[in-house]
Amino acid sequence: MPTLSYGLRGVTALEIKVTGPKMDLHSGVFGGAVANPITALAQLLATLHDREGRVAIAGFYDRVKPLENWERETWRKLPVDGDKLVLKETGVPELFGEAGYNSVERIWARPTAEINGIGGGYQGKGTKTVIASHAMAKLTFRLVPEQEGDEILKLAKAHLRKNLPKGVTVEITDGHSGPWYLTDPHSAIGEAAQRALRKAFNRDAALIREGGSIPIVSQFRSILGVETLLMGLALPDCRAHSPNENFPLENLEGGIRLNKAILKELGQ
Repeated sequence: MPTLSYGLRGVTALEIKVTGPKMDLHSGVFGGAVANPITALAQLLATLHDREGRVAIAGFYDRVKPLENWERETWRKLPVDGDKLVLKETGVPELFGEAGYNSVERIWARPTAEINGIGGGYQGKGTKTVIASHAMAKLTFRLVPEQEGDEILKLAKAHLRKNLPKGVTVEITDGHSGPWYLTDPHSAIGEAAQRALRKAFNRDAALIREGGSIPIVSQFRSILGVETLLMGLALPDCRAHSPNENFPLENLEGGIRLNKAILKELGQ
């Protein structure tokens, strides 16, 4: 089924470093007398979510634009069971996420806080009884309309500092950032895109909010004052950004048909 994505998620990132002793210590000598930075980091990261997976940072959801009724209805009518698809594609034993939303709604329209990487202490073979001097983690926050990256970072930093366990210090470094994007699929260009997709693939297009951050799309709007059409050609098994990323030639040929159709529609 061809797709027209009228929304992109944004992202903002940070890295945290939790520091304890000035050097790695022998746990048999100092264990129980000084805080372990790895334990402290684990405790700190655990405060980011509640048991349901909802982000626990105060104010995190204040600006989130609620889903429109037509969006939820349109997504429910898609000829794909989103929950089953996620289970199949990921291989997880069961689904998990914010209560009150199905998998499609969580993925396409809800913000998240993710722990992308974590490290610290001894990583070699066997055992080494040490208390590490520090531990680190990389975090990203998915942004949805109307969240602002700078504000989310400010809220996240305040949360991390407020919940920092005793006996350690924290250093927070900002990472990359990209804004969200949302346009109207029922606008003139949105309708033109749907007609083009129908002509190219002989099927109605699914209206979705799928797609990671593409910061320049928002800049096209803010600087040039133009909207962007995002018409999907990749399939779920194209494995975007994976080692085995692929793109079938028949999809490329479909893209050629689609571009011819959209140029004709826009020209009219």
